[in-house]
Amino acid sequence: MRKKANGSISLRMVDFWCQKWNLPLLLCLTGLLQWDLCSGQIQVQIQEGPLYRVKGYPISISCNVTGFTGPPTRDFQFILKKPNMELNIISTSDKEFAYGVFSGRVEKKEIYIQRLSGSSVLLWIKNLQENDAGDLLCETLHRGGVYYGDYDDETKLNVIADTLEALYSGSPSQSLSEGDPLQLECQVSSQTFQHTHLMVTWFLHGEEDENPRPVITLDRDLTVKPGAGFEDRYRAGLISMDKVEDTTYRLKMPQVQQSDQGKFFCKATEWIQDPDRSWTQIAHKTTAACDVEIKRIVAPDAGSFSVYLKASKGPLQEGDALDIRCSVNAQNLPGHFFSVTWLKNQQKVAQIGSSGVLTMFDKERENAAEMRAVKTSHMDYLLTIRSTRTEDQGQYQCEVWQENMNEDGTFKKIQKQISSPETVSITAKESDLAVVMAMKDAVTEGDALRVVCSVSGFKGPLSVSWQHKKDSGASFIDVISLTHEGVMKDVGSRYQSRNVQTFHSPAGNFTLELGASATSDSGEYKCIVSEWTVQSNGEMKKANTHSQQKAIIVNSVESLMKVSLKSRTSTVPIDSPVELLCIVRGPKVSLAVRWMFQPHNSTFQTNILSISQTGEMAWRADQRNYQLSIQAQPTGTYFTLKVPRASKQQEGQYQCQVDAYQKDVQKAKIISNPLAVIVQKPGKYSYLFIKIMYVRSTVNAEAKLECSVTRTTTNTSRFTVTWMFGSQMLLTMDLDAVVKFGPAAGLEMDQRIRTEIRQKQSFQLTIHQVRTSDSGQYHCEVEEWLQDPLGDWYSLKNMSVSTEMVVKEKASDFKMNKTNTQLKVEEGKQLMLKCSVEGIGYDSTLRYSLTWMFNQYQSSSVALLTYSHDGRLKYNSELEGRLHFSTPEVGVFHLTIHRSIQEDRGRYYCKVEQYQLDCKGQWSPKASDKSGFTNVTVQLIENKLHVNKEEKSLTITNLQTEFTIDCVIKSRSSDASVFEVTWSRGLRNERPVIIFNASRDGTLHSAIDDKDLVFGRPSAMHYKLKVPNVNPTDTGLYHCQVVEWIQTAASKWRSIGQDMSGKISVHVDAEERQKNASFAMDKNDKDLYIKEGEQFNLECSLDVEKDDPTHHYSLRWVFNRPESTSGIPLLSYSYDGRLQYHTEYPNRLRFSRPTSGTFHLAVLNSDKADSGSYQCRVEQYQHDCNGQWKPMARAQSGTTTVTVNSIESKLHVQKDNRMLNITNHQAGFTIDCVIDSQSSDTSGFEVTWFKVQEEGPVTIFTARHDGTLHSAITDKNLVFGRPLATHYKLTVPQISPTDVGQYYCQVEEWLLTANTWKRFASDNSGELSIYVHTEGDSEKQADPLGTTLGVTIPLICFLVLVIILLLIRDHKRNSELTKKKDCLWAENNPLTPVPEGTCAAEDHS
Repeated sequence: MRKKANGSISLRMVDFWCQKWNLPLLLCLTGLLQWDLCSGQIQVQIQEGPLYRVKGYPISISCNVTGFTGPPTRDFQFILKKPNMELNIISTSDKEFAYGVFSGRVEKKEIYIQRLSGSSVLLWIKNLQENDAGDLLCETLHRGGVYYGDYDDETKLNVIADTLEALYSGSPSQSLSEGDPLQLECQVSSQTFQHTHLMVTWFLHGEEDENPRPVITLDRDLTVKPGAGFEDRYRAGLISMDKVEDTTYRLKMPQVQQSDQGKFFCKATEWIQDPDRSWTQIAHKTTAACDVEIKRIVAPDAGSFSVYLKASKGPLQEGDALDIRCSVNAQNLPGHFFSVTWLKNQQKVAQIGSSGVLTMFDKERENAAEMRAVKTSHMDYLLTIRSTRTEDQGQYQCEVWQENMNEDGTFKKIQKQISSPETVSITAKESDLAVVMAMKDAVTEGDALRVVCSVSGFKGPLSVSWQHKKDSGASFIDVISLTHEGVMKDVGSRYQSRNVQTFHSPAGNFTLELGASATSDSGEYKCIVSEWTVQSNGEMKKANTHSQQKAIIVNSVESLMKVSLKSRTSTVPIDSPVELLCIVRGPKVSLAVRWMFQPHNSTFQTNILSISQTGEMAWRADQRNYQLSIQAQPTGTYFTLKVPRASKQQEGQYQCQVDAYQKDVQKAKIISNPLAVIVQKPGKYSYLFIKIMYVRSTVNAEAKLECSVTRTTTNTSRFTVTWMFGSQMLLTMDLDAVVKFGPAAGLEMDQRIRTEIRQKQSFQLTIHQVRTSDSGQYHCEVEEWLQDPLGDWYSLKNMSVSTEMVVKEKASDFKMNKTNTQLKVEEGKQLMLKCSVEGIGYDSTLRYSLTWMFNQYQSSSVALLTYSHDGRLKYNSELEGRLHFSTPEVGVFHLTIHRSIQEDRGRYYCKVEQYQLDCKGQWSPKASDKSGFTNVTVQLIENKLHVNKEEKSLTITNLQTEFTIDCVIKSRSSDASVFEVTWSRGLRNERPVIIFNASRDGTLHSAIDDKDLVFGRPSAMHYKLKVPNVNPTDTGLYHCQVVEWIQTAASKWRSIGQDMSGKISVHVDAEERQKNASFAMDKNDKDLYIKEGEQFNLECSLDVEKDDPTHHYSLRWVFNRPESTSGIPLLSYSYDGRLQYHTEYPNRLRFSRPTSGTFHLAVLNSDKADSGSYQCRVEQYQHDCNGQWKPMARAQSGTTTVTVNSIESKLHVQKDNRMLNITNHQAGFTIDCVIDSQSSDTSGFEVTWFKVQEEGPVTIFTARHDGTLHSAITDKNLVFGRPLATHYKLTVPQISPTDVGQYYCQVEEWLLTANTWKRFASDNSGELSIYVHTEGDSEKQADPLGTTLGVTIPLICFLVLVIILLLIRDHKRNSELTKKKDCLWAENNPLTPVPEGTCAAEDHS
C-alpha cells in the first residue's frame, strides 16, 4: 500500500505541473483573443429615439461616449441630417461650427451644450422649431490614429404641434363665508396623435404667498396627491378632486377657511414616455384665475346669538342625499341651552330639544331610516335626508330657542332666532337606460354587415327597431324590428328578398346582420331601443326609448383592388431573361388574369395568355417563349411572367388585366400600368486590324487592301463590309455576300475594283490599273450581326479603320534648288527669301503648290504660308501683317518679311509639290521636293540713345510764377523708335521721386496733386515740363529719364535703351519758412521681414515742438524698388484733407492718422514685388493772416526696408491608409480629408477627391478655394461636409459594387498675394480601400479582423499542438515508469484515458 501511495503522489505531481502549463497557456490565449477583438472600442450613445417634442418648448437630449483612452474630456458636436443635406448645429471645440440657420440661435444661447462630465453632455434647445425636426447626429471627434469603434450615433427628433388646451370658464370671482363650500372646474384636453398622459394641478396664490401653492394634483398615472399644507384636510375629506367625463377636472372644498382666500387656477402638464421608458414633460398650460374672497363670520354681541342654515349645493335628483346644517353662534351665554327646529315651507320637519331629545314629524320616513337629525358639535346641528323625493323640495329654515333650565329640571324659553330661508330644488330622476352602437367603419362588398347596439341600465324587457338611410339628405327607412317578446317583424320593403335578421343576447346586445352586403348598403344605421314596464292592470307599457346612429361604408371590390406591374430587368441585352411581376392587392376574391403585349413602334395590342377565375389557362402566343408562376402571400397575389431568352420582337409595352369575381359575378376589372421592356444589343464588339497600313503604288499597277477581323462576339457571327474612299462609299457587301457599288465607284471605277472573302473573317479590296486619282484615305467599316432566339438578325456597333494609298507617276525630273545660304538683317529692316525649281521648262500641264516652313532653333517647324496649285494663298494668322508673297515667274517664289525682329532668326525652307493635268481635266500630284535652308540672323539695333546732360542751377524768388525742366534727346537708336519720359525730383542725399510720366502711348500721369504740371513737346526730340505757382516746397534736384522703345510685333515692344539727363538744381527763397520751421521727423532706418501674403504696417511720426492749430501737414509715401533709380509715389495726403492713391492696387493700401503727428500705412496681401524701401516725406503748411496756406518746412523720415520672403510649405495631409468592408445594408461611406498643418493662417484650400482606376486617378468631387462645389458623379448625390476649418469629408451614399476601389484626396493650398490667388503647395492623403460585399461574397472577401484572426489563430494552434506533444512525451515516460510499479488511478488526467479492464476498477472499488 505504501508503494501505491508513492506512485499516486508521483503521478499527481506530474499532473499538477501539466495543469500549471495549461493555466498560463489558457490565460495567454484568452488575452490574445480579448486584445484582438475587444480593446479600445469607442462607443457614442445618444438618447434613444424616436423622440416626440412640442414646438415652442425647451428640450434637452443627452449624449455620452465610452471606451476611449487618453484625456478624460471629449469634444462633441451635433449635426442635423435632412434629405440630401447635413446642417452643423453646435460644437464644444469650434465656435464657428454652426451653419447659418443655427449660428444666430447659438450666439444668443438659445442652443447650447451643458457638460455633465468629461464624457457626457446635454444639448439644450430653448425654443424648439419645426425646422429642427430630422435625424440628430451626435459625434465625438477623432484624435488621430486608427479609427476603431463608433464615433457617432443618431436619433430621430420629431416636432409636433402644440394641441394642449386648458380653460377655466367659471366666474372670475366668488365671495364666500367661512364654512361655505367651494367648487371649481377647468377643462383640459390634447388633440395630439401621440400617446400622452395629462397631469392637472389646482394652485392657490394667496396675498401673502410669494409663489402659488399646489392644492391638489391628479398625476399622470391618475393618482391624487394633496399639496403641502393641505394633507390633513384631504384625509378628512374636506378637499377632493374629481375627473368628470374626459375633459373636466373638478375641485371640491366643502368648508372653506380664511386661509383659502386668494386666486385659484389650474395648470395642465402633458407627458410622453420615451423609448427608454422614461417620462418627459413636453407641454404645459395655465388657465385664468378665479379670485375667491372668504368672509370671516363675526360673533354676535354679548348675551345674544345668531343662526345660519346651509343646504347641499348643486342640482339634486330623486334618490340623492340632502344635508341641511344649522349653526348657532353664541357668545357670553353661560349655561345656555338651545332647542333647534327644522322648517320646510313653515312646517316642522324635525326637532332636537334642549335636553337632546329628537323628534321626527314624518314617522314613515323615520321608520324607513330615510331621515335623521344629529348634533354634530357644540353649536352645529345636521338634518340628513338619505333618499330625497320631489316632495322634499321647498324653503327650509332653522328656528332656534334659547332656554334656561329651572331648578325642577324644566326648561324656560328666553329668546328665538330664525335663519334666512334657503330653497332646495329636487328633480325627478331620469331613466338609466343607455345605448351604445358598435360596428366597423367600413366593410367590403359581399361580406356580411353586422351592427351591434349594447344596452345598459335597463330593468324591464327591451324591444329594438333598425332603420337605415343612404346619405344625409335622405330619410330613415325601416329595416327590421324585434319585439320585447323576441319576435322579428316589420322587414322593410327593400330588404324583403335580402338575408336580413336581428338577434338579442341576454347581456342586452342587439345585433343586425345583412348577408352579402352591397355598396347601396352604405350610409347611417339607427337602432331604437325601448324599455317596457308592467302596469297595475298587467299590461306592458313603453317606459323609455333611446336611440343611437352611426355611419358605415361598404367599399366596392373595385375600389379596394390595386394592380401594379413591376420588373427589375426591364432593360436587358438580347438572349437575356426578363421577369415581369403583376402584383394584385385587395380583398380575397377569385381572380382572372390576362397578359397583354404591344410591340415597339406598333399601336396594336396582342394577348399572351389568359387565366380564368376557375384556373383554366389559354395561351395566345407561343408558349415556348414564356413561363408563368403564381404565388399567393398575405400581402397580395403575385403573377410572374418570365421571358427566358428575350429578342427584339419581344421589345415593347406589357400590361396585365385582372378581373375580380364573387360567386361567379364579376365585381371589378383593373388594368395595370404599362411597363416598357427594352431589349438592347450586347455590349461586346468586334476588333479590326488592317495588315497593310500604308500602300504605295504606281500608275497602272494593281493595289490590294485587306481588312481582317481579329476577334468576334460569337463563332456564328456574320459581317457586312463597307469600303469608303474619302467620305463617299465605294462598295458594300451584305450578310449574303451581295456586293453593291456606291457613288465613289462611278461609271468607270466599278470596272476596276472587286472585293472577295479570303477567309471567314478576312476581306480584300483589289483595284486594277490604279491611277493617281486613286490616291487618298480608304476606310474599312465592318458591322457584326448576330441571330436572336427567334431567328432575327441584329447588328452590333460598327467599327472602322483607315489606311492611305499613294499612287505616283513614274519617275519625274522635278528637283528643287538645294543650296544652303546665310542671310543677315538688321532689326526692323525687311527680309527677302527665295525658293526656285531647277531645270524647269514650259509645260502648261504642270503647276506647283508651295508651303514655306520656318524652323526656329531647337523647336519644331511651323508653316508661314501655303500657296496652292490652283492659286489659293493662306498666311499664318500671327505673321500675316508682316509677310508678302510673290511668284515673278513659273517655278520661282519670293517671300518678304517686313520689320524683322529677333524672333525671326532661324532656318527657312519651302516644300513644293508638282501637279499635272490629266485627261479628265483633274489636277493630280506628280512629285514633291523641298529646297535647301536659308539661315537668317537678325542683328539687334545698337543703343545710340543720348540725352542732354547739361546741369543748371536756378534760384527763384516768390515773385516768379514758374520754371521749366527741359529734356532734350541728342541722338536715337532708330527712326522707328518711340520714347517714354519720366521727370523726378529729390533733395541732396535723398532718392528722387517720380513727379510726372509721359508714356510711349501718349498717356500722361502726374504724381503732384496740389498743382497742375504743364507738359509740352516742341519737337520729336524735345520734351519739357513746366512747374507753375512756385513755392518753397518746389526746392530740389530735377532730372528726366528717357526709355527708348521699338515695336517688334503687333502687340510686342522692346526696350532698346535708357538714359538720364543732367540735374537742374532749383532753390526757392525760403527765409520765412526756415525761421518758422517747428517740426522734425524720425530719421532712424528700419528693417522689416515678413512672409508672403501677410500684412505689414509702416509708420511716419512727427516731432512737433509746439502744437499750433495754424500748422497743417501734407504727406507723401514713396516706394523704391532695389533696381530703380527713382521712387514711386504710393499715396498723397494733402494739408486740406485730400487723399489720393497713385499705385495700381489702391484697395491693398489702408491709410490712417491715429494722432495729429502720426501717420500709418498698412499694405495688405504682400507680394515679393513689394520688397524694397519705403519713406514718407512731409511738408508743413501755415495759415497766414490773408487766409492762405503757405508751405513752411519739409522733412523726410528714415527708410524702412521691407523684405518679403516666400512662405515655407508646411502643408501636410493625414496619410493614414484605411480599409472598409461594406455590405449592401449599409447606407454609404465617408472619405475624410484631415489637414494636420498649413503654411499660413490666411491660406485657403482646394480639395479634390479621386478614385483610382486602371487608367489612373479619376476626379469625383472638388471643393474649390472660392467655396464652389463640383461633382463629377451624375448618378448619385455626393454629400460634402466641413466639420472643421481643416477637416473636409465626402460621403458616398447608396453604395453599390461599382464603388469598390481606392480613394484619396488631394489638397491644394492657395494664398492671396497682391490681388490674385496663388497656388502655393499640394499634398495627398492616404488611401481608403473600399470593399463592397454582395450575397455570396462573404467567403471570398476578408475584412481586416478576419485577416488578423486568420494569421493569429493558426499560430496559436501551432503553439498549442507543440505544447501538447511535449506533454504527451512526458506522460509516456512517466507511464513507462508506472508500469514497473503497481497500477494506480491518475486523478484529473485530461490527456490519457484509462484502458478498460485495468486496475482502474480495482482502485475505484
